Amino acid sequence: MPNAAYQSPTVSFADVAHQTLIFDRRIESNRLILDLIDTRWIQRLRDISQTGNTKLVYMFAEHSRFGHSLGVAYLASLLMKSMREKNYAAVAPYENAVAAAAILHDAGHVAPGSHLAEKIWAPGSAGQHEQVTLRIIKEDEQIREILSSCHPGLLSQVQSILAEDSSVPPWTKSVIGGGGWNADRGNWSMVDSAMCAVSYGRYNVTALIDAFCLSPGGELCLQENRLDALTHFFVARDSMYRQVYQHRVLQAADALTRAVVLRLRDLSEDAVSSGSPQAVQDALAAHGAFADSTMLAVLLSNSYGSELPISSLYEMTESWWTYHLHRWCNAHDQVLADLAQRCRTRRLPKTIRLSAQDEENNNEQTCALIEQVKHIAGELGYPPRYYVATIEEKDKHRQKAETVPLVMLDTGEIVPATAVEPMIDQLMRRPQASRRWLAVPAEVKQKLGRIR
Repeated sequence: MPNAAYQSPTVSFADVAHQTLIFDRRIESNRLILDLIDTRWIQRLRDISQTGNTKLVYMFAEHSRFGHSLGVAYLASLLMKSMREKNYAAVAPYENAVAAAAILHDAGHVAPGSHLAEKIWAPGSAGQHEQVTLRIIKEDEQIREILSSCHPGLLSQVQSILAEDSSVPPWTKSVIGGGGWNADRGNWSMVDSAMCAVSYGRYNVTALIDAFCLSPGGELCLQENRLDALTHFFVARDSMYRQVYQHRVLQAADALTRAVVLRLRDLSEDAVSSGSPQAVQDALAAHGAFADSTMLAVLLSNSYGSELPISSLYEMTESWWTYHLHRWCNAHDQVLADLAQRCRTRRLPKTIRLSAQDEENNNEQTCALIEQVKHIAGELGYPPRYYVATIEEKDKHRQKAETVPLVMLDTGEIVPATAVEPMIDQLMRRPQASRRWLAVPAEVKQKLGRIR
């Protein structure tokens, strides 16, 4: 007779990119991942959007950070298994730390829309979610207990990996945040592509994972025979940015979301300077704008990642944001109510392309067009501060400083990938030109005489 108490040693999750994510309880690092999946902070990621307003352009892109985090942990586990077989002594001591860092790496994201939230709650201050993640690992008792019970020094190792500290080997940081391919980029490229119902982000992930090895200095290297697979990934990532993440309609939707928060801040500006939550609440209430204690705390902060307690950060989910947005639709302030209603009903701004000759920042023709648009907006009753936005994208992924991935040649020599593959070199270069639009209400574009 079958044993009723039998428990399968493996746990599987259906996945849109990899078909099935399998974690084996008999492997300590896998068991650690499964324990961390059940924590409140990882479960909370079910209510944190992976791609924000992308769902307003690609209708099925409603997936969460939860599935992505599991995918990153899965790819990291596969990569470590492959490397452990080649260099056990170097990989085994850090396998648990890398596995934990992989599943926890996005725990600090907040609403609305993960990266969009950083732009609206802490403009000009990047890396807020990394800061929050490190705080969660340090301050949350449940996560601390799981890490400490696995190994006394594990918590410190995980923090060092995510903080990219020099106290851990270079490869441990590269698995999740290294230049070129890593488990994070490698997963979102495929998952976001699948959920957007496009094929831009697909590449040969299996070939890449099997081809990684370690250099004598402990750096992650790709064997030369799979350079084609790495090149394919670079093309896939570039295509995802150009066709999905930088889609002009998505950028217009983000501009509308930013306008909502900008209006909210303007309505409470005088009260915020007092530093009193009650004063901010009273100022907003005078305009019929609801704000709970978490919203008040965010509005009073300059850097939510460092200033808010993690109990408040925990509450900043998509449900929290959506509830406020719905309440603001009925605000007494007409501008806030209109902006919130436009978000809720997908009445997104229309875009006006700035032609090539207009793309110099101080170009007179560009300035004249922007002033004309602002004038029309004002005439139609749309304050330009909230209804006229400039969208400018220079391929965001190429703007960031990124370590060039390393390739181990058949001779054993280790060289930068850019030295042996011209396409990777080109795709890692900073772009010279930008694509710019104005985002305005449809009525403004129509009066300007622009058809598309």
